[in-house]
Amino acid sequence: MKTKITGLILQSALVLFSAAPLAAQRQKNAAADSKLLNYIRGNTADPSCGVCINSARGYFENITRENMLRLTDGMVKIQGGEYKIGSEKGKGEPDEMPKHSVWLDPFYMEKHEVTLAEYQEFVKATRGNEPEWSKPGSRFNMKTGKEQYYQRLEKLIENCPTCPVFGVFWADANAYCLWKNRRLPTEAEWEAAAGGGCTTKYCFGDSEGVAANYAWFEDNSDEYPHQVGSKKPNTLGLYDMHGNVWEWVQDFYTKTSYATSQKKNPKGPETGKDHVIRGGSWASGADEMSIANRASYAKANDDIGFRCAASESELIKASAPY
Repeated sequence: MKTKITGLILQSALVLFSAAPLAAQRQKNAAADSKLLNYIRGNTADPSCGVCINSARGYFENITRENMLRLTDGMVKIQGGEYKIGSEKGKGEPDEMPKHSVWLDPFYMEKHEVTLAEYQEFVKATRGNEPEWSKPGSRFNMKTGKEQYYQRLEKLIENCPTCPVFGVFWADANAYCLWKNRRLPTEAEWEAAAGGGCTTKYCFGDSEGVAANYAWFEDNSDEYPHQVGSKKPNTLGLYDMHGNVWEWVQDFYTKTSYATSQKKNPKGPETGKDHVIRGGSWASGADEMSIANRASYAKANDDIGFRCAASESELIKASAPY
């Protein structure tokens, strides 16, 4: 018996001994492959390789392009550059001031607010992060909870999968975006995207007279959220940047954020109690839907949802075939 055990131990040791150099060789080969691909894609490749090099370059460029299209599906590119955010003195609330310039790197933002159906796919995949109205043990659970806060929206939840998700905490929204290999937009990104380069109060001008063409708000919502994308988009092709549901963004909220804002890719305060919400909702008045209007919240609510964003630089890195 001892002989048999000793033989097995020796055999296992030999396997482990031989596996170590194999793993090292694989790492070495991967590094060599990466260098080779960089060489092929660069401008220093030997021109005598001619057609082969050009063919390889084209092949990898096509893969990168296809990956980029997949990663940005359902998103709109927001050009990098200088943006004016906030309100001029006398034209907004104190926490919207001062109006100031920020520099933003190029990024992508989802065309629509995240829908009930999309969010339920995430809940099913992760077995967690349920909205407040279906979270097990929650007093707001529509089936088992004592609070009846969400019960009036039960039929909408069951029958409108393309309505925006609501009743999610900031942490749930953040987890969803990370699951999608995206992230919540920063407050500066959100405001730049909502304005679409305009300098008016709304994406459609300074008057609220045509707001109903672009937004679901207290004047036309019948106190319910509605199917995403059912109103006109802004000039960038983004829907519901005004109304329908408030949208969580990355930043913590303070009243003086804009007075101390960073100039390049600002991310807001490092700590805080509440997170910023933007855009207004089906329960909001027209003023709350203005591009510069800032609000905050700490919990889930029946009129707060979100959409995701992604930095172009990170997407380019992720789309490379090596």
